[in-house]
Amino acid sequence: MNLKISLGGDVVQYLGAIGLLKALDEAGLNDIEIHCSGFSCIPTLLWFYNKNSAYNVISKMWEETLKTFPNASKPSLKELSKSLLVLLKMQKRLDPSASKEKILQFVDKWIPEQKLEDIANLRIYAYNLTESKEEILSGNSKEAIAKAIAYPIDFSPVDSYISLSWVVGIPDGDVIIYLDWDKDIQPQKATDYLLISTFARSFELTKQKKSKAKFCSEINLKSFADISSISKRFYDSGRQLVSLVTQK
Repeated sequence: MNLKISLGGDVVQYLGAIGLLKALDEAGLNDIEIHCSGFSCIPTLLWFYNKNSAYNVISKMWEETLKTFPNASKPSLKELSKSLLVLLKMQKRLDPSASKEKILQFVDKWIPEQKLEDIANLRIYAYNLTESKEEILSGNSKEAIAKAIAYPIDFSPVDSYISLSWVVGIPDGDVIIYLDWDKDIQPQKATDYLLISTFARSFELTKQKKSKAKFCSEINLKSFADISSISKRFYDSGRQLVSLVTQK
């Protein structure tokens, strides 16, 4: 059995996907491919690089990630809309060089140097704006992660790439593990309507992909400040997947 497990990554809470990988590893479920986009690319890359240190690295980077990606740290349209700077950030043109330098500084600090072609079980996706299509990245791991996590509200595109999660929600997969964050909002101002229209397409595409998957686990984010509890929820989803697979 070769399972294609897909992870989204439109909020930083996807760093907790490290818990899913631990559950799969404990069960000896190794005949898998992880297809990831956005922030879930970070824990999966760290896991395949060194699973013994991956969680510690995630724990140490957690607070810095919240500060570096302030708008991607709010898994709620209502909370996101509260930021008075959101509309300005979406309207004004970010300095591409300064934006890229900031995201590369983050990546250089936390992401190990590795050739992606050497990791057989991992596929990292980003959205190529020049070609208007999703793309599996190759080559240098640092460059790939920078492209994969370029969240449009906080950063300009990196070499014409942005997070695939922003555009289509999640890659196709036999298994989809997805964070079900709060999308309920009563629009009252321009920011609300802008956010709703921006996310509506990716939400619908994600819904379609979930309907085609053999197994789908939605993790509800009632609280999103504690990386250990988020990792535990991913771990529980992993155990459910293991149970389903081993029964067949």
